[in-house]
Amino acid sequence: MNERQMRLRAHLADGLSVGNGASGVAGVIVLLTWHDPRALIVACVCVFVAWGFDSIDGLAARGVKRAPAEGIVLDSLCDVSSFGVLPAVLLAAYGARSGGAILVIYLVTAIAFVSCVILRLRRYTVHALDQTSKRTSFTGVPSPVAAMSTAAATLCAITGPPALAWLPLLFAGVTAPLMMSRIPYPETPRVAAWAVRAKWPVPLLVAIAYAAGNIAVAVSVLFSAYLVSGAWARRATPLPETGSSSR
Repeated sequence: MNERQMRLRAHLADGLSVGNGASGVAGVIVLLTWHDPRALIVACVCVFVAWGFDSIDGLAARGVKRAPAEGIVLDSLCDVSSFGVLPAVLLAAYGARSGGAILVIYLVTAIAFVSCVILRLRRYTVHALDQTSKRTSFTGVPSPVAAMSTAAATLCAITGPPALAWLPLLFAGVTAPLMMSRIPYPETPRVAAWAVRAKWPVPLLVAIAYAAGNIAVAVSVLFSAYLVSGAWARRATPLPETGSSSR
C-alpha cells in the first residue's frame, strides 16, 4: 500500500472502532428516550452490532504502519461504552420493571459488571501493548462475550416465558468475576472454526431454538457452553500463564 492507501485504511479502522463505541451510546440513548418495551430489545441488538464493528476494525488496520498503541487504546476506550456501560444500563432498565429490592439487586450487579469491564480493559490494554507473541487464548472471559451473553439473556427474559426472568442477573453475576479470573478461554474465531468443522453444534442450536420457540434461548445456551468450556479446559489441561489477555 502507498501512503495514501495506508492513511485511508487507518481512517477506516478508526471509524469502525468508533462505530463500536457509538453503538453502545446509541443503545443507551434508545433506553433513555424511547419509552417503549421494544427499547430494551433494540438496546440488546446494539451490543451485537458493536461486536460486529469490534470484530472487523482489526482487519481493516492490518498492514497500516503506525504505533500499535493508537489502535489498542482507541479500541479499549470504545469497548467501555459498548461492552461495559450499555450492558450495565440494560440491567438497570430491565430491573426497573420490577422495582423494589429486585431493582436494587440489579443496580448493584450493573455497577459490579461495568467495574469489572473497566478493570478487564485495563489489563487487556497493558498486556496488549507489551505482548510480542501471537495470542492463542484469552485469560478470563472477554468483555464482548460477557456483554453479549448478558444481552442475549435479557432478550430471553423479555421474549421468553416468565421462568427466564432471572437470566440477565445470572449471566451478569457469573461473567463479571469470570472476566477478572485467570481461566484460559479459546479465541472466539477458533471456537467458530471448530463449530463449522464439527458440524453437530449448529444443528443442535437450531433444534434448541425450534423447541424453545426463541432464538435468544439458543444463543444463551451457546454462551453458557463457552463459559463452561474455559473451566473445563483448565481442569483437563491447565495452561501456563503467558501474560496474554483480551477484552
